[in-house]
Amino acid sequence: MSVEASQAAAQAALLVALLPIRDRRDRVVGYSVRSCPADERRSVNQDDARRTVELVVSLSRLVGRSVVVPVTPTLVRDGALSRFASADAVWLISTDSLDDPPTRKAVDRLLGAGFHFALDGFPEGEPLLPALVGATIVLDAQRTSPAQLDSRIRLLLEAGLRPLVRGVDDRMLRHRVMAAGAPLYCGRFLTRPASAPTDGAAGASALRAIAVLASFADGRPPGAAFEAFVRDDRHLAASMLRSVRSASLGARSARTTEQMLALLGRDAVIDQLIGVTAFLMGEGANDSELALAALRRARFCEQVGAAMDVAPHPRARTVAGLLSLLEFALGRPPAFLSQQLELPEMLRDAMLEREGGLGQLVDLADAIEYGWWDDLRSRCARLGVSPMIVGEAWLAAWRAARDELGFARTDAP
Repeated sequence: MSVEASQAAAQAALLVALLPIRDRRDRVVGYSVRSCPADERRSVNQDDARRTVELVVSLSRLVGRSVVVPVTPTLVRDGALSRFASADAVWLISTDSLDDPPTRKAVDRLLGAGFHFALDGFPEGEPLLPALVGATIVLDAQRTSPAQLDSRIRLLLEAGLRPLVRGVDDRMLRHRVMAAGAPLYCGRFLTRPASAPTDGAAGASALRAIAVLASFADGRPPGAAFEAFVRDDRHLAASMLRSVRSASLGARSARTTEQMLALLGRDAVIDQLIGVTAFLMGEGANDSELALAALRRARFCEQVGAAMDVAPHPRARTVAGLLSLLEFALGRPPAFLSQQLELPEMLRDAMLEREGGLGQLVDLADAIEYGWWDDLRSRCARLGVSPMIVGEAWLAAWRAARDELGFARTDAP
């Protein structure tokens, strides 16, 4: 590729965030797509919206669920969506754009052809199209007063519509929107409600696994004590065997941890333990999305850390990624967990203050996870990595985490 072509590709590249949409039982039912130009010198334009639409098929395959994709009235009117009739997507358009007759007509036509639309904003203009009865209406909790939010949720429900509240970034707000009857919400990871079912045994195994991983975060080779740990935790050992048998690592015949260690060696097993630990975190919280996110962060930190001028051992990066979601998996404060785990200073900082390079790397994972683009750019500048590298590493980490957790979806033969 020529220099000019490379520069053009970089300028056209998008950063993409995928925020989980949850139902009233805290199950992930879809993902909300956010995008932004990777080149900070360029402002958002119509072409970016078109490029986001072009990604819809690959993104829906990546996440394995429906994606909610923002579109402009221009894209709706000019027929750009017609090629994506089979895509598992819901097209999000501003509610007030339906006041424009050509846009309204185009949406009505696409609805008749089987497309699905959601509306961004409370409907206060023209009456909605009959075909939009039952549609999702997105409300922004950060731009709506609490009283108004409650009122609008109830009005939408009475009208036969489905409010989706975005920007639900704290537990009190989640409780409020649930109490008002909202069937869907979207926002940051939150500690699960006390009434949610959890698996204490899986959570305890995850905590022990992270403690062991942290003890080898400096890169030193695991010894006999590691073998004893894998062998003695029956919950973890069963997950490890499922994992290695499904990963085509040459250990499909392993039926015991001793066979697994003999066939693979300690270093390969400790790397496999990273994915198993993420799985146990999700199992402990009864939340498969949390498992995916924890492993995604671990692999993201591992990859981006490799591009930094000064970075700790890859194991330290992966453990930092796991630690960033441990409080949500176990429902305990980070300071308490850090003390309980007796973390080395570098990992303790990554979990609490985030002042060192490893902690800033975790901050970068937060930024791209939630689509905090300004924060992402400032973190990239501080760490000496380009936003384009970060965006590519994020999608690669999505694919890696999904593939590594394949053992959790089906028993290996």
